[in-house]
Amino acid sequence: MTLLAARTLAAAYDGRTIFAGLDLSLDAGTYALTGRNGTGKSTLLRLLSGAQRPSAGRVSIDGHDLVRDPIAARRRLSYVPDESPAYPFMTGAELLHLVSTARRAGPDPLVDELVTAFGLAAHLGARFDAISLGTQKKLLLAAGWIGRPRVILLDEPSNALDAAARAALIARIGADAAHDVILFASHDAEFVAETGATVIPLETLAAAA
Repeated sequence: MTLLAARTLAAAYDGRTIFAGLDLSLDAGTYALTGRNGTGKSTLLRLLSGAQRPSAGRVSIDGHDLVRDPIAARRRLSYVPDESPAYPFMTGAELLHLVSTARRAGPDPLVDELVTAFGLAAHLGARFDAISLGTQKKLLLAAGWIGRPRVILLDEPSNALDAAARAALIARIGADAAHDVILFASHDAEFVAETGATVIPLETLAAAA
């Protein structure tokens, strides 16, 4: 079953076309979006997540159009950017609570497991501007699984992670690949190999458009 689909997507900046007519259709599994800097990997993830409107084209999440049926689509979708979008005064616990409220999700043992595996318990009361980039990334990743989304989009997820958190993330991705789509952009070839992801070179994807 197709969980993530894009049809004739196009993106442009200042009159320069990044890509146009791009199609993508993914069933459950793990996928790594690769390519040189500036080819549009982060842009594509933003388009697929609804964080950025495309110049043209459509995206559907588990059969729900991201524009025509946004509430249903977003309930099945999560997006973890490379850089933290959290307010500097927000604590880790407040971020997790905010995301849970927005997604109408109750307490979830899976999220508790990630908090433990990432070593976050001691940092939940700290403000974002007082914790390391690695801890910020781990909090965002834990929040990405709130609500059990069917499609998880991750931008450079291994950046700033320690060895234990990296191993925990790889294990979580492996456990979910049988029933969800995990699509991530990465320059980390070792991480890509360790997740067993199907590699999608953006240059090839865009060239096929």
